[in-house]
Amino acid sequence: MGRGKNALKILYVHKALSTIDAELQLINLKINHPEQFKLSIPTAFKSDLYVIPKSKDLGIIGIAEIVLALFLQGQIVGEDGKPVPEVRLARGFEQLFNLKFGSIYDKVGEVFTRKSYNLTKTLDALRNAIIKEDRKRKNR
Repeated sequence: MGRGKNALKILYVHKALSTIDAELQLINLKINHPEQFKLSIPTAFKSDLYVIPKSKDLGIIGIAEIVLALFLQGQIVGEDGKPVPEVRLARGFEQLFNLKFGSIYDKVGEVFTRKSYNLTKTLDALRNAIIKEDRKRKNR
């Protein structure tokens, strides 16, 4: 019975040495060919776009107005094909334009506190910019 135990110990030692040898080979490959072992870890999206915080026609409330209009249209959808919640749409704009709404619902509330003729101030400004550019192009 003593021989059986010794044979088993020798087998375990050989397995351990084999594992160590495989690890040493891997380390050697990593040292000699590091480019083969680089992990491609996706980096978080970092936008280089910014909104001027207190611009006349845009600013944070203006972006909230755009988020609100897009949300109410219900035509921005997620991977599942369903319209995204307002807060999710707002988070996308925050990431795209490096801004923070705090609570999008508070900012949307500020849109609705505007006088009726000023309710779509930002959308009107965007519309007017497109109309102005259209006239300029037609007059060339």
